[in-house]
Amino acid sequence: MADEVKQRKIEHVNIALTQDVAAPQQANWSDVHLVHQALPEVDLEEIDTSVTFLGRRLRYPIFMSSLTGGHPDVLTINHNLARAAEHYDVALGVGSQRAAIVNPALTASYSIVRESAPNAFLIANIGAPQLIAQAQHTPFTLAQVQEAIRMIQANALAVHMNSLQEAVQPEGDRRAQGEVAALRRLTSQIELPVISKETGAGVSREQALLLRACGAAAIDIGGAGGSSMSAIEGARAQQQGLEQSQSIGNVFRDWGIATPISLIEAGIANLPLISTGGMRSGLDAARALALGATLVGFGLPFLQAASKGYDELRAVMDEIIAQLKVAMQLSGASTIAQLRSTDVVVTGQTHEWLTLRGFEDQLKGMAQRRWRQLLESGETQTQLYPPCVP
Repeated sequence: MADEVKQRKIEHVNIALTQDVAAPQQANWSDVHLVHQALPEVDLEEIDTSVTFLGRRLRYPIFMSSLTGGHPDVLTINHNLARAAEHYDVALGVGSQRAAIVNPALTASYSIVRESAPNAFLIANIGAPQLIAQAQHTPFTLAQVQEAIRMIQANALAVHMNSLQEAVQPEGDRRAQGEVAALRRLTSQIELPVISKETGAGVSREQALLLRACGAAAIDIGGAGGSSMSAIEGARAQQQGLEQSQSIGNVFRDWGIATPISLIEAGIANLPLISTGGMRSGLDAARALALGATLVGFGLPFLQAASKGYDELRAVMDEIIAQLKVAMQLSGASTIAQLRSTDVVVTGQTHEWLTLRGFEDQLKGMAQRRWRQLLESGETQTQLYPPCVP
């Protein structure tokens, strides 16, 4: 089991870096439009991008998404990611720590992040399927979960939900019954905040409410639109000559709820949200924040850069931050809080889905935030914006 998990970890990274495994036509960020402000009254250099997440103030609303670990070859990647997290004061998550729990010799591939980022906000990571009994394993004990936390001296624990991945994975855990009870039990047993994390299929309104009831302190929506775990596992199955798993992976490659849709649906739970799944630019980040995200998570762009080197990773981070600030200025927002109250127009398939799901009034409200503020102020438009007389 230990060697199997270790090998799977490096295969995931290699496939993500060398093959096209994106979920096609799913991200839908082009459906989300920030309303341009011709006179923004915001100085670009004075923009404040800081946010508070689970009680911790962070310099940027960027999450270096839970990426990897569990194999000696990824130690350098995690080292580079951690250095960047420390430098920029952003949150960083490690990949599933199952590999090190079953094989402690692999601990260093995870613990390197705390060694390289002594002050960063780090998020440990275990899987919901590992909290219940499976044919392949007994459930993780509370002591094992606490070991995952201690391994990186984590500030929070992510419990990832990956039913789609497990269904495609040739050696996947097929059971899911009991995960709700296990999550409830876990959140009552540990002191750290628990983040419920999807891995590429999104979180619906109903599931967000269920996760809140289970004690989740935040939700990483992990929407469809980025790297597809179904496609990655399908590629692994192809390499192993397993036609059925490969076929399932191909059919379900674009399964799930697109990230912008999931962000709005999950917002009903009133929990901090991490928007991951197809984030590719600072403009995407601004859109997600305007829709209600607390943090925006980038996976593949950081993985690709970190695999090349620390300088390459910093260049990508600088580019995203610069793009985010421009989007904020052009939206008339000098802070993240102001960005969340700016006007957003949602169109296309995203609008169609959300309208059918009963979010029509919310969509109208987001598109008219500034205008409604004017009307609710009790003042007339002329009083607020008097004619300019030379």
